[in-house]
Amino acid sequence: MIQNHSPKTTGKVAGFRRITALVLCACCLSACSLKMMYNNADRFVRWQVNDYVELNAEQKKFLNTQIKDVLDWHRNQHLPLYSEYFLTLSQQVTDEVSPERVKDIIDQFILWGEEIELRSMPAAIGMLASLTDEQIAALPERLAEDNRKFAEDEMDKPLGDIQSQWAGDFTDALERFTGRLDRGQRDYIVKQADGYQPERVLWIEYRQRWQKDLLKLLEKRREQQFAEEFRKLVGARESYYGSEFTRVSKDNQKLGVNMAAHVLSNLTPKQSQRFSDTLREWGEDFAELAAQRQEPG
Repeated sequence: MIQNHSPKTTGKVAGFRRITALVLCACCLSACSLKMMYNNADRFVRWQVNDYVELNAEQKKFLNTQIKDVLDWHRNQHLPLYSEYFLTLSQQVTDEVSPERVKDIIDQFILWGEEIELRSMPAAIGMLASLTDEQIAALPERLAEDNRKFAEDEMDKPLGDIQSQWAGDFTDALERFTGRLDRGQRDYIVKQADGYQPERVLWIEYRQRWQKDLLKLLEKRREQQFAEEFRKLVGARESYYGSEFTRVSKDNQKLGVNMAAHVLSNLTPKQSQRFSDTLREWGEDFAELAAQRQEPG
């Protein structure tokens, strides 16, 4: 049975949860199969880490061990849940999809993201504690470059261009599940996108505030209380958002939820069948991936 969980607070769309959403989007929009993406997740994680830190041999060994541990846990504990969830969703497609139902689905993904974050925390703490002074000295520049790349799609661009790009991304994501949208559906998305408010620059400003305190905390990475202080810093991310980002992000999330509910409630029979088939295929793929798990010996 599918359980719908709501996060403890609203607006959890940044930090690790934003990364989780981006990974899901990458799976949706990639030409590669879901199974291929998942079976190469270890490489994806290593590439992400290497974007920030050039690891030494000992750190690489530690990272590889931790990645395998987390992925083994994920394959055993989460993939069967994903399979059941998508298979059940594929049988529940109806002519009416409410915003509340879309929100329930998002909340479930957020909950799974929180569980992955919790399971990965010891690995993150161990890796950060192992960083050398030279590696930490290089972090500010690499963080700044990553921030710049994320914000550039919305920085110093006309509002109409930003909203048009957002509408295109929204359409592409839906069409991965439904097939090509018709003119009326596309026109609806373009019109509603006028309500989108640029948020990437605001998100980067939040990240910069949080990263400043992270870099300060890393100065105490050898001390006994580092692990506890890092957990507190991660748990306090929303306190860094700021009122403007919180408002804009909440408004954009509501806009996206309402748009998705409207389009999914007005699919053609062919699109509806494609949507159901895609959800079922994802469920079957997750089941196959889960069956590949290594039983503890």
